[in-house]
Amino acid sequence: MSYFLRTDRLGFRTWSEADLPLAVALWTDAEVMGHMGGPMSVAAAEARLRAEMQNQQTLGFQYWPIFGLSTGAHAGCSGLRPFHDQKGVLEVGVHLARAFWSGGYGEEAARAVIAWAWQNTDAGALVAGHGPRNEHSRALVGRLGFMYTHHEPWGPQQAMHPYYRLERPGRQVLLT
Repeated sequence: MSYFLRTDRLGFRTWSEADLPLAVALWTDAEVMGHMGGPMSVAAAEARLRAEMQNQQTLGFQYWPIFGLSTGAHAGCSGLRPFHDQKGVLEVGVHLARAFWSGGYGEEAARAVIAWAWQNTDAGALVAGHGPRNEHSRALVGRLGFMYTHHEPWGPQQAMHPYYRLERPGRQVLLT
């Protein structure tokens, strides 16, 4: 496969229509999506794939599909999307296939996405959120240097999810 971004163990490329089975398998998995509002329907996964492809076309980024370099296995997706309507703020996310849970794959993917964002966008800050009971993701955003900012309702059940922010390195933030 042709990857535009690589880490030691993961390769990133963009989604295509041919990836529909991968997207459906990932986003309809109840365990993978357990902290993200629950599994999507097949129709919702198809719509999400189209939205990610549209983001890539119009914005130059998406939640890219990621693959294990040693096996070529689909590891999930990780990438960026606009955060609400906040100018200069992007959201970072990682959805890992169960076979890639543990072993640091989520952190490896997120670090690559963060580095890509600082090198390829003019975003002044990145945000990340996680399910209210997802202790693994809470620990991950802490290791990545994100700082807690607030809770807000998210997902089908509008559960209060914590959100965190990471400022662009070297950017001075004035606190009022």
